[in-house]
Amino acid sequence: MIKRIKKVIKERELLKGVHKIIIGYSGGPDSTLLAEVLSDYDELEVILAYFNHNLRKDSKKEENFVIREAKKRNLKLLIDGADVRGYCNEFSLSIEEGARKLRLSYLKSVKNKEKADLIALGHNFDDKIENFFIRLLRGSGFGLSQMSYLDGDILRLLISLRKNEIIDYLKENRIAFYIDPTNKSEDYLRNKVRLKVIPLLEQIHENSIENIRRSIDNLSDIEEALYALIDSIKITCHFNYAEIDRDDFDNLPSACKFLILKRMLSIFNSDLELKRAHLTNLPERGIVKLKSVNLELTPYKVIVAKNMAEKEKELPLSGKVPYGYYNIETEVVSPPVKLKTRGCEFFDIDRLELPLKVGRKKLGDRLVTFGAENSKKIKDIFIDYKIPRVLRDIYPIVYDKRGVILIPGIKRSNRAPVLKKTKKVLKIRYNEVTNAGEKR
Repeated sequence: MIKRIKKVIKERELLKGVHKIIIGYSGGPDSTLLAEVLSDYDELEVILAYFNHNLRKDSKKEENFVIREAKKRNLKLLIDGADVRGYCNEFSLSIEEGARKLRLSYLKSVKNKEKADLIALGHNFDDKIENFFIRLLRGSGFGLSQMSYLDGDILRLLISLRKNEIIDYLKENRIAFYIDPTNKSEDYLRNKVRLKVIPLLEQIHENSIENIRRSIDNLSDIEEALYALIDSIKITCHFNYAEIDRDDFDNLPSACKFLILKRMLSIFNSDLELKRAHLTNLPERGIVKLKSVNLELTPYKVIVAKNMAEKEKELPLSGKVPYGYYNIETEVVSPPVKLKTRGCEFFDIDRLELPLKVGRKKLGDRLVTFGAENSKKIKDIFIDYKIPRVLRDIYPIVYDKRGVILIPGIKRSNRAPVLKKTKKVLKIRYNEVTNAGEKR
C-alpha cells in the first residue's frame, strides 16, 4: 500500500518543491497512514497538528494517545482545541460544519506559523463517496466531486483508497491507531450514509462503488472545464475581504458566477454558506448577508468581506495598532518633515486633544478637510470615494477628543497642521494589509 501511495506521489509530483508539511493528525487510521508514508521521506520535515474538538467523553484519552504516538515516531506535535459545541451554538452551525471550520482554521494557522508548504489530510475514497451523497442530499449543484489529490495547499494522498484497505494494512503491520467511538453513531448524517447507504448500494449492485467512482470522475472533468473559465479572473485578496472586477463577473455564465463566488468565499473558509438560491436572487447592486461574510455587488466590483466587530482601540503616540484591514503606526518626530509622504499624515501634536483612538465610523461623524469651510459627513466622504458598504464599518477612523482627525488613505482634518512654529510632530503612517492570510 505504501508503494501505491508513493507511486501516486511520484507520478503526480505531489511533493515537488515541498520541504515542510503539516499533517492534520487525530490518531485515527487515515492520519496514522499519512504519518507512516510522509515520515519515510528523509528530506521532508513533518509536523503533526492535533485539534481537540472536546465533543466526546474520550477526548482526553484520544489526545493522550496522539501524544504517545508522536513521541514514538519522534515527530513534532502541536496541539490545540476549542469548545466546538459552544461555537456552533453561537454561529448557528451544525456540529459537523463547525468542527470542520475550526479544525481547518487551526491547521491553516499552524501552516502559516511554521511556514510549511502543505497541509495533508487523511480523506480516503469512502470520505469522497460520503461527501458526494451528503452534497447530493443537500441539493448542491456543484462540488459533488470536490476532492482531489492537491487542492491549493491541501494534500489528500489517500483518496483512491477504501477505508477497509487502510485499516487492514495497519492491522497486518501492527501499527497502532485510535478508533473514534462515535463512528458507529447514527446521530450524524455522514455516519448514516457510511453505515446505511453505502452498504445498501454495495448489496444492490456489485459494481456500484466503481460506477460511483466513474461518475465522480466525470463530474470532476465537467467542473474542471468550468473552473478553466474562471481561472483567468483575478481575485485580489486583502486581510479580511476579497474582490473581483464587476465586468469580469457579469461576463460569466451563471454556473461560473456561482463557482467564482464559492472560490472567493473559500478564502475565508465560508464556501458552504453560499447556496444556489443566493445566485438566483442576486441583486444588480446591493449586499447579500451570509453567516460569517457579506457579499456586495457594486457598479465596479464584486466583494466578499468577513463580518467583523472590532472594538475601538487607543492609539499610542509611538507604536503600531491593527484595525480593520489597515495597520496604523505612530511616531513622534521633530520638524522639519516631508509633508507629502505617501501613506503618511503629520500633525502638530500640541494642537491635538489626546488621547488618540482608532475605531469605526460613528453616527453623525463629520470632518472639515483642508480647503473646505464646512464639515462633511463621513458617510458622504465614503460615497465620494466609492468605499463599498461592506467595508465602511471596518474602515479605520482616527479620533482625538474633539473628533475625527484622519480617514487613512482618504482625507485628514484641517486641524493641527504642521507649521513653522511646530515643535513636535505626530507622524501617522498607515498601510493596507493586502494578503488575506497575513497575520498582524
